[in-house]
Amino acid sequence: MIKKIVLTGGPGSGKTTVIESIKKNFGGKYKIIVSNETASHLMSMGLRPFGDSPISIIDFQELVLREQLSKEEIIDLGLNYIPNKNIIIIYDRGLLDNQAYISEDEFKKVINRLDKKYTVNDFLDRYDLIINLVSREDFYTTENNPERTEDVESALSLGKKTLNAWMGHKNLKIVSPKDNINDKIKEVLNHINKILEEEEVKSQKKYYVDLEDTDIAYLRSISKVANIEQSYLQGADNIEKRLRKITMNGFTTYSYTIHRTNPNGKVVKISDKSISRDMYEELLEFQDNNKETIIKERFYFPYKDKYFTLDLIDDYGLLEVNITDEKEIELPPFINVIEDVTTKEECLNRNLANKNRKQYVKKII
Repeated sequence: MIKKIVLTGGPGSGKTTVIESIKKNFGGKYKIIVSNETASHLMSMGLRPFGDSPISIIDFQELVLREQLSKEEIIDLGLNYIPNKNIIIIYDRGLLDNQAYISEDEFKKVINRLDKKYTVNDFLDRYDLIINLVSREDFYTTENNPERTEDVESALSLGKKTLNAWMGHKNLKIVSPKDNINDKIKEVLNHINKILEEEEVKSQKKYYVDLEDTDIAYLRSISKVANIEQSYLQGADNIEKRLRKITMNGFTTYSYTIHRTNPNGKVVKISDKSISRDMYEELLEFQDNNKETIIKERFYFPYKDKYFTLDLIDDYGLLEVNITDEKEIELPPFINVIEDVTTKEECLNRNLANKNRKQYVKKII
């Protein structure tokens, strides 16, 4: 088992301390590989976008991306030489962190400078888990990183921009500030434990939303938006085979996911991988004849310490949030939630894909 995990967040969010705890807690069973922060390494060499003889921020971001990609390629090559295949790779910041320092258009221009053809979505899909550590004003310090030059206000702003850069990742976790760093570490370790399970248990809350009393314009201003075509393939009753065509950031990607429903009712994710367009079209030939393709607009956005999605399907909306414990979830006040429909079979996407799905919509409303 190999898991690729990005630790991200604003300056002073506690990444260094958390990484040491990960090594201590998982080092006995897993080989831990840590890829240190690339930007700080370049600045320690004298390649900086500030100070004496600065280089432009665009040129600096190109250098960061090139070195980060090179480090990741070397790690991937090194995996072939390691006999222990239980491996956790921790990246102190991932490729999309760099987008926090420039505009989206500028970031795309930087990507176009690279030798290989990459997209923002390529950078989004290459990691198994993103853990965003939220900074707190009274914990911010520059003592543990001599290359850190931001003031507190700038550091907190960069934290928000960094989180926004990772919006749209399928497994993004937000770890809010804690009075005790050990509580923050415990939450991070719990998130990692969850993805190390042989089969990931799908655990989420789902709510029906009144769109007429929800500020969609405001949602667009704070969200990463994707257009999704979701199709279901033929299979056994307890096996769900799902295809997705996702257009986001101006690019289209394809994925194939398999879930199994156990006798106890738990939904378990067996496989989830990116596929090519050709493979997507080939698999689409095996679409379940009793189901239609669901076309939806999805909004990814954070609220408090949770990562939400809102799907607009036809004239109704479904709000979803992944849960890791039984604590009460604070719902966004700018969304008019009508009902908790987590346990309602008629609100499952595979049932909404039924050709007679109008009857399910009526049940929801």
